[in-house]
Amino acid sequence: MPLNEYEAKRDFRKTREPSGAGRPGSKSKPHARPIFVVQEHHASHLHYDFRLEADGVLKSWAVPKEPTLDPSVKRLAVEVEDHPLGYATFAGTIPQGQYGGGTVAIWDHGTYDDLSAEKSVSAAIAAGRLEFALHGGKLNGRFALVRMRARGRGKPQWLLIKMKDEFAATPSAVAEPKGVPTPKPKAKAAASRKNTGAPAASIELTHPDKVLYPEAGLTKSEVFEYYRKVAGRLLPFLKDRPITLERLPDGLAGPDAPHFWQKDAPDYYPDWVPRVALETERGKTVHYVLVNDEPTLLYLVNQGTLTFHVWASRTADLDRPDFVLFDLDPGAASFDDVVAVALAVRDELKAEGRDAFVKTSGKSGLHVLLPWTGEGGYDEARAWASAVAGRVAAAMPDRATTDIRKAKRGGRVYIDVMQNARGHHAVPPYVLRAIPGATASTPLDWREVKPGLNPAAFTSKAVLARLARRKTDPLAGLLATFG
Repeated sequence: MPLNEYEAKRDFRKTREPSGAGRPGSKSKPHARPIFVVQEHHASHLHYDFRLEADGVLKSWAVPKEPTLDPSVKRLAVEVEDHPLGYATFAGTIPQGQYGGGTVAIWDHGTYDDLSAEKSVSAAIAAGRLEFALHGGKLNGRFALVRMRARGRGKPQWLLIKMKDEFAATPSAVAEPKGVPTPKPKAKAAASRKNTGAPAASIELTHPDKVLYPEAGLTKSEVFEYYRKVAGRLLPFLKDRPITLERLPDGLAGPDAPHFWQKDAPDYYPDWVPRVALETERGKTVHYVLVNDEPTLLYLVNQGTLTFHVWASRTADLDRPDFVLFDLDPGAASFDDVVAVALAVRDELKAEGRDAFVKTSGKSGLHVLLPWTGEGGYDEARAWASAVAGRVAAAMPDRATTDIRKAKRGGRVYIDVMQNARGHHAVPPYVLRAIPGATASTPLDWREVKPGLNPAAFTSKAVLARLARRKTDPLAGLLATFG
């Protein structure tokens, strides 16, 4: 049986790894599209376990050095025993004394296409050459595994090679930033890559006919065109803000479609894509992308980004937000209740002499926003917002709550202010959401916020129609305060 060797090496009374052949639940249903996973394995020596789904198992290689998108670099890959499909989601600690003892983390995952001349992946492995296209978060494009001539009786050794295509890249240096202020010691800006100018040619759209929103019938080409048309409205809300990318390279193709969040920009991103390097409290450096121009926006859309999530502060002062967000989450409440709570928040803010703005979240809620002009940074902004939310909830206890515990909310709207924190993020206006209807977060006039408002009506096509009719942005007043 193909998993006998895997089974023999493990004591499943001591390790949490998924069981192999001959155990209940060991057989996993094949995915609609074959998957791949790369697991970072801190065992006796750090290495990367590269696995491809084929014939109901994960064909596996141990790669001593991190996989790369540089075609000039060939990585050694040592063939190891097949692993069960369930291993693709395994992350955690293998006890010391067990085979492979150490920690395992998922470094990358996604789907792949077999490009080999052989009839199957297993046949290509037997022939000694396997070609495939990866669709992951860090690894994309065409690769090859080529078996080297046998030397002695050890495990078969292969070379993992990146083939030349649009995803191929060579390493580039990180430039020192100019004029970056010194934030908190545990969360400082370590370095920022310069924007060396947009590419001379337009962004090349790949796989334009791929259907990203099956229910709405939206193709990648249509998503790309949507972002091109809203770029002028969207970019001012993205500029100079660290961004988390929500990437779905295959769109909403089903439960097995890859869906992941990306903060750290891969090395293969072009030099002209600006980014800022921030050190986290744990000492890790994260290279956030800065979406400051249309080529960067469209490049990331072509890479499979559906939704952009931004900080409430910008690189000029990362410790001070320039807006405050009240996120109204309906839970089990009706949307008319969300409307009522939004109007109550607006009125409470107006009583303090503050003008508020509103937009749909793009999903099932509403966002009430206003400029942060108070003293202090995130902590002070969140404390102030929490007090406002508390007063609104106290005034309408049957419809609103500030209780963070879902079980305690009942059928009330949750007024969430917890995203007003350094390093947290929220969706800006005009971005698409990763839900079947292809809806977008849409700025509204307050006169539109009334009973009967339907957030599902603000699809990508509806947003474009609104832009064609309306010359001014309902959030223009907020945007003007950003400077």
